[in-house]
Parts: sequence; structure tokens; C-alpha cells
Amino acid sequence: MPYLFIDTSERMRIRLAMIPLHGKIRRREVLGRHSIVAILASFMNAATIPSLDGMIVVSGPGSFSAVRSGVLVANLLGRMYHVPLYGVRVEDARDLEGLRNTIAVKKLKASAYVAPIYDAEPNITC
Repeated sequence: MPYLFIDTSERMRIRLAMIPLHGKIRRREVLGRHSIVAILASFMNAATIPSLDGMIVVSGPGSFSAVRSGVLVANLLGRMYHVPLYGVRVEDARDLEGLRNTIAVKKLKASAYVAPIYDAEPNITC
């Protein structure tokens, strides 16, 4: 089965992909203010999540809210469905073909939790 790729590291941009080890990578990019859960639901069937080989999420660096939403969804789905999680940095996620090669040679280490990496302190005001 493929790996699900989630990238919300940029504000107002969601990148999703299904990355099989062989064959065509299926991609979707959405710009604007959207719910990651709604976009993910329209991108794939929830029944396929348990059969994924893993989920790759961009952990940052990026803005607080943007990074947090993708990492939160990946951690939740990984824990719910017992799917291995792989955290990657923004610079490693730009080239999905290169990322697929990294997966194929098993250079990514699975974890139970991916921690977000922010590019600045959160700016939370009343």
C-alpha cells in the first residue's frame, strides 16, 4: 500500500499525496482557508487508512497554526489506526520523488508521535 503524505507547513496551503513505492504519485494541493480534515476526506477513503504502509507528515518549520493542524491530524490518525508515522522537515518534502526514494531505502525512522517544529513563537493575543 502507499504512504499518505500531509504537508500544511505553509499558511493557506494544504498538500496531500499518496506515495506508492512503485507507480504514479497521486497529488492534491489546495490553496486558501480550508479544513485539513475535509480536504483529506475528499482526497481518500477513510477505509484505506488502516492499510497504509505509513503516514509522512511535514513537521516544520512553519507557522504555528499551519504546522500544528497537519501534525495533529497525522498523529491522531496514526494512533487511531496503528499506522506508522514519519516526520520530515520542509526541505525534505519539496521533492516527492526523492522522498519516495528515501522511503524505499528505509532511511526514515517511524515514530509513535511527530512533534511540530515552529518557525517562531506563537503570536496568541486576546
